[in-house]
Amino acid sequence: MVATGLLLSVAVLAAWSQPWTVYPRKVAGLGRALSRSAPVTVQKPHKHGDLKPDLAGDQAADPVRLRIPAIGVDAPVDPLAVDGGGVLPPPATNDRTGWWRDGPEPGERGPAVIVGHVDSYKGPAVFIHLADLSSGDQIFVDRADGTAVAFATVRVEQHAKDAFPTQAVYGGTPDPELRLITCGGQFDFKARRYLDNVIVYAERSS
Repeated sequence: MVATGLLLSVAVLAAWSQPWTVYPRKVAGLGRALSRSAPVTVQKPHKHGDLKPDLAGDQAADPVRLRIPAIGVDAPVDPLAVDGGGVLPPPATNDRTGWWRDGPEPGERGPAVIVGHVDSYKGPAVFIHLADLSSGDQIFVDRADGTAVAFATVRVEQHAKDAFPTQAVYGGTPDPELRLITCGGQFDFKARRYLDNVIVYAERSS
């Protein structure tokens, strides 16, 4: 894996919607170029009826699984922590996702952030079709206490990594929101990284 993960510069700042807001600097590579026509193997998504309602609201358990039926994602979620060099490492494998655990848990007030690889030299990864999501597509996050929370896709954006929309992604929000991030755009073979990031913005729907 040639990915370097998410480069973070952490600053604790005041925010009206929550006691702190962390502003990462930018998102770096999470994959390597390959043919998008390669097959994707995923597990069968759960039915919407499997959801157990979250009644706690502001305090939520850690996420353990991410399900996106529209693009066939059913993947574990691992907690990710920033290391001493300010780097949030990518998920350990291509079929897993990673949650930035210094941010809100999905379902808590503010933007929860989950990242995943788009591909690798071995083939497609968990977020190979992330850019194909449409407004209204449902995203489900299962949590360690047996509850689950649902989000609805609001929009999908693609930005150059040198112009990453830090405030829009990580800035405080009055309600629970979700961000899904992977790589996109052209692949720079010399630098061995994608030039863009694909970002999904979603709002809590249940």
